Amino acid sequence: MTSEILVRLLNVTKYFRQVSGFQKFRDFMLPESKNHVVEVKDVTIHLYRGEILALVGLPNSGKSIIGKLMAKVVEPNSGRVKNEYLTFLASHNHIFEGSTSVRQLIESVFLTYNMPLQSYNEKRKHVLDFAELGGKEKCSIQQLMIEERTKLLVSLAYFIKPDVIIFDELYQYMDRDFKKKFHMVIDMFKKERRAIVLIDSNMELIRTRANYITWMSHGQVKQSGAPDEVLPLYQSYVSDYYSCRTDEERELFDLQMRMSRSLNHDKDERLSRIKKYGGAIFDEKLQRTLISTLMLIAGIAMMFLLMINDIGMKKTEVAADEKGIVEKTVDEFREKYAIGVTNKPTELQGGQKVKLPAGNTMTISSIGDETYKVDYQKRTMEVKQQDIIYINPAALYDEYTISELEDYMYDNYSNFREFFNGYLGKHHSVINKELYPETNDRFKIKLTKNEIYLHFNDYDIMNGISFPIVNEEKLRQKFNISTEQWIIKLDDGYAIADFSKGEWLIIQM
Repeated sequence: MTSEILVRLLNVTKYFRQVSGFQKFRDFMLPESKNHVVEVKDVTIHLYRGEILALVGLPNSGKSIIGKLMAKVVEPNSGRVKNEYLTFLASHNHIFEGSTSVRQLIESVFLTYNMPLQSYNEKRKHVLDFAELGGKEKCSIQQLMIEERTKLLVSLAYFIKPDVIIFDELYQYMDRDFKKKFHMVIDMFKKERRAIVLIDSNMELIRTRANYITWMSHGQVKQSGAPDEVLPLYQSYVSDYYSCRTDEERELFDLQMRMSRSLNHDKDERLSRIKKYGGAIFDEKLQRTLISTLMLIAGIAMMFLLMINDIGMKKTEVAADEKGIVEKTVDEFREKYAIGVTNKPTELQGGQKVKLPAGNTMTISSIGDETYKVDYQKRTMEVKQQDIIYINPAALYDEYTISELEDYMYDNYSNFREFFNGYLGKHHSVINKELYPETNDRFKIKLTKNEIYLHFNDYDIMNGISFPIVNEEKLRQKFNISTEQWIIKLDDGYAIADFSKGEWLIIQM
């Protein structure tokens, strides 16, 4: 462990409001502190490089929320979280949502952590092998057992190798053999001076692994220190809690911490007097009447303002037209990693122009209003959005195999696909030497006596194959296709059926 601090939580408070609909508006107008559910309150924690920090506490003590705050999954209502390092939150209530497949989940995590697109296939296979999930990459994550999800989380952490790793209640779902793998992962992270947070109820794991313990109770830090100082006290505390015979006794357990959890009892909390000392001044019926009246008045005022603005807008437009004033908008870019495929011959702009044929694949790094920024030979260049087919690796594209689509593909490709696919990832010079192409363009070549074209990326590596669509109408009918470009996941890459050109394009990143 070093003295370098990777994550700081400074006087952090996080609460949620138990309101919705009309009550939510009422709470905004006339706030009541009783509507706040305080998850954590006034918590300060420092996480050092190379440290293994354990968070312990009874259920609902705020441990998992601390993990989410450290990972910046949620923002605090007050206080400050400072974390500028790559962080992975391995938690069952974080990434396992929706009906995405295992493969799509892995690739979306890769995308989030900016892993190179070219390494997706190899890394994904490693993740599945380590997690013992071979053959399940097309399964929905909802079909996995919780033990399998646990293995997947640990495997993702192992191959992403973030600076900060937060394991939230995973150990109980591991079998004996995988626990050995888990300890191996911890040993490796510790050797590499990565910071680890263990949120777990297994005291043996905490005792043997943690350098430091923070004990949470009712959303607050009850005690912090070395394991030999804190663990005996905490274990006695847990024993006392479970010795309570009734729910009433448990409600009164650790009453002082429970009472101080409420925002009402925090003298230093920056709340208004209404929030700190009272509920609403008016009863329920009067509140509803008052706020309904205010809403009606606000609506009338808004309509009046809109009417005024409409009248003024016409005059402004006329004046602007007479003066010939034209405001040029600035193209603002949003960072986004995706795959772009040229849909026609186009040019990349930036420094010097680069002319590309249709079917060329590139990495999109950010999105503007009308253009994309793309990576080309370690340079950032721009291309018009209208010239690009956009593929989002995190999107839920339908998945198919070649055998399901071969009836709609050019015979020479479908019959010899293993031969042609074997050249994906090979250098241009190898293709020229072994296949004797009919044409020899830098980015796209045609094979002799075939309607098959091979495509090359900016580093002269073959990453695409195009050929004609056959039985086009049957293809549209069978898969209910209404768009001109049909994008699907195909084996280890993507396929685009471009009906405007009558052409398939197989892509492997």
